Amino acid sequence: MAKKALGRGLSNLLPGAASGDKTIVRDNPNYQEITLNEIKPNPNQPRKQFDPQDLNELAATLHSVGLIEPVVVRRLTDGSGYQLISGERRWRAARLAGFKKLPAVIKQVNDIQALEMGIIENIQREELSPIEEARAYDYWMQQTGQKASDIANRVGKDRTTITNLLRLLKLPDEALELVDKGMLTPGQARPLLGVGDRKMLARLSARIVREGWSARRVEDEVARLTSGTRSGSTGSGKTSGSRRDPNIANLEKKIRTRLTAKVQVAHKKNGAGSITIHYNNLDDLDRLLEAMKVK
Repeated sequence: MAKKALGRGLSNLLPGAASGDKTIVRDNPNYQEITLNEIKPNPNQPRKQFDPQDLNELAATLHSVGLIEPVVVRRLTDGSGYQLISGERRWRAARLAGFKKLPAVIKQVNDIQALEMGIIENIQREELSPIEEARAYDYWMQQTGQKASDIANRVGKDRTTITNLLRLLKLPDEALELVDKGMLTPGQARPLLGVGDRKMLARLSARIVREGWSARRVEDEVARLTSGTRSGSTGSGKTSGSRRDPNIANLEKKIRTRLTAKVQVAHKKNGAGSITIHYNNLDDLDRLLEAMKVK
């Protein structure tokens, strides 16, 4: 579903550049071969990491069969050449393969349109890491003033997918690096937003990677840590000698695990009671509201 929407979005932004449309691209009056040295990368390109081995393999393929799909560029306003909109990986590989010219489609677009094209192409090709994708959305929002819901409609994804990715940027640099390198998945990293102690978060991140915890295991551990429980304690804030209804204690544990937060359930004999949910900061509050589907 999402990919289908992305395909439509890219086609609308970049007519003739969707998969299976190569003939139309070559018939495009804006299609031409450009000297490789005239093409410059976009400093705002969302993808920052290019695997050297992958580039060498692509370069070998290009050397054998040539470049089937052209890159997309726009003319620089100072007349010094062209700037890549999409296709930096192909451009880099073509340089390694010794190409002198590169087939390209020239588009007349502004900075924001170029940004959209670059992000949508990378998402469609699944070439961005979660952190690269999150930073691209964050930059997009800063430059345009658009909301997560606007971007979600533009790229064909759910708003919650966008907001969950953006929330990852609130993690400390150490945790961000682990996600960016693929050592932590977004599902493992998101519960860590509920950990207010940075040193504790760093230790927990290292343990998750070392022991290969599942996302659910991370949620359980964060819930335990943030609720202040330790082995042998009740988790209710009462002394070990106090007695609680085991059904209430079990309910408290379920809510705590579901929300990954410190939760206290107070139940009176007359059936009345209260549920108290604690949060560490505003980002943690946003996470809880999202989990409870409160807009």
